[in-house]
Amino acid sequence: MEMTLREICAAVDGRLLVPALPERRVNRLSIDSRVIGAADFFVPLPGTRTDGHEFIAQAAQNGAIGCFSALGKTAAYPQGMTVIGVPSPLLALQQLAAVYRQKFVLPVVAVTGSVGKTTTKELIAAVLSVTMKTLKTEGNLNNHLGVPLMLSRLDSSHQAAVLEMGMSGFGEIDLLARLARPSVAVITNIGESHLEMVGSRQGIAKAKCELLPHVPLTGTVVANADERLLVPYLEQVGCQVITFGFSEAAIVRCVATRKDQGQRIVQIEQVGFEPVTLLSPLPGRHNICNLMAALAVGRLLGLTDEEFAAGLARVSLSGMRLEKVQTPAGINVLNDAYNASPTSMVAAMDVLMEQAGGAAKIAVLGDMLELGWLEEEG
Repeated sequence: MEMTLREICAAVDGRLLVPALPERRVNRLSIDSRVIGAADFFVPLPGTRTDGHEFIAQAAQNGAIGCFSALGKTAAYPQGMTVIGVPSPLLALQQLAAVYRQKFVLPVVAVTGSVGKTTTKELIAAVLSVTMKTLKTEGNLNNHLGVPLMLSRLDSSHQAAVLEMGMSGFGEIDLLARLARPSVAVITNIGESHLEMVGSRQGIAKAKCELLPHVPLTGTVVANADERLLVPYLEQVGCQVITFGFSEAAIVRCVATRKDQGQRIVQIEQVGFEPVTLLSPLPGRHNICNLMAALAVGRLLGLTDEEFAAGLARVSLSGMRLEKVQTPAGINVLNDAYNASPTSMVAAMDVLMEQAGGAAKIAVLGDMLELGWLEEEG
């Protein structure tokens, strides 16, 4: 992180409670005292069972040189640690991320959607990294805590950033977009996740589209043309819109697919570009949509089709996302247990049918939560 302790204090309008070596530069922000490294900065957050302020000493022992502390907390702060008093460490973390983001002029791609946002983020980051040093969301750092932490990892060597944005209710995407200030917004689709919080697919579309007003007029929105719930929101966007999908109305459109020795070959057309034939690194029709979204972003940011294809070859997904495993008995298992919604389950079943062919097929399904009235249906 390219800020000193004094600059952090100024960015959040904090109070130097213990001004030990305030000119030291911070390495990284962390909300977990157990993974603090040398010259890191600790953000103590209240939890359901414990309060992060109880672990300030542990953070210092592990190398932290500074921390936030909620004003009014009484604590014996470790010697040599700079302590910055703020009304709320969480709000200070978000405020700091917003200020820090403004230090950098680079394309920031924000990816959201009910299904496929992690895969699409990985695809976009993989292809951009062919020509640009690219920061991408790590693990599940896609919420009100994770996005600020990822923004704090920007440095002057980065040429692009790809940030995943998740939500469970209204207002969350709006917050994340205000912090990240994306130049490109990608919406993969609208599914049934988090119905308990937003009530309907229409509510999900509204929550996801909180991202769109934050894209500047010089920016671009990349959205699924096959998702009708997005149409009224896209019609209100003032910037460029690039749609992708199988619909004839899509600007980036898959016109043909075929299998060749177990691999899927896709032909994609885009208005203003020559048709391109690509080897999809991932199974399933839904992943062709994710690939088209990545192609739209790659071309937008100047990649050639050859560079894009080279980036696809680098793609590797995290575990439990259509992960192929073979048991000692020779049974092929598709492990897609990272998360689930009705939409993602249908996609997984399509992949199962495609991969298994005429062989016997068994699906092992668990509960899907946060679906509200839909949880007991079927």
